[in-house]
Amino acid sequence: MKDISEEAKIPVGLVYTYYKNKEDLFDEIVNPIYYYLNLAIEKEEKEEGSALERFKATGEEYVLKLLNQHKILVVLMDKAQGTKHENAKQVFIKILENHIRRQVQKKGIIVEEEILIHILASNFTESLLEIARHYENPDWAKKILSLVTKCYYEGVNSI
Repeated sequence: MKDISEEAKIPVGLVYTYYKNKEDLFDEIVNPIYYYLNLAIEKEEKEEGSALERFKATGEEYVLKLLNQHKILVVLMDKAQGTKHENAKQVFIKILENHIRRQVQKKGIIVEEEILIHILASNFTESLLEIARHYENPDWAKKILSLVTKCYYEGVNSI
């Protein structure tokens, strides 16, 4: 906590006023990531239209908010070893798998190989992480996210 307070240029006692330990502080920092992911899915599932139309209508807004927290997202996904969040990437993938599964079931689509759902969720998660790792600015993130989602929903030939 001392290192954190020095980096933030605030007294260590002030940090302890709000957080008992580093784990509590880390939880508070990373919670918005989970919030925006779940909100994007929740909002998108209420929309009508194709998957891309639903994403553009609501999901994109919350994914961009998630990407605005790009440094926190990268720390959560790449550097959370030894914390209760060390499996965050797998949690993200599982959340997206469940979302994809609900959407294909809603349309009556039968996925013969369950691994396909895992691959799609994993690819989308990695795509978001690459945008976060190479983040330049909000406009750049929106442009790249738009290209990725177009390719993801319509195929590589669409770009």
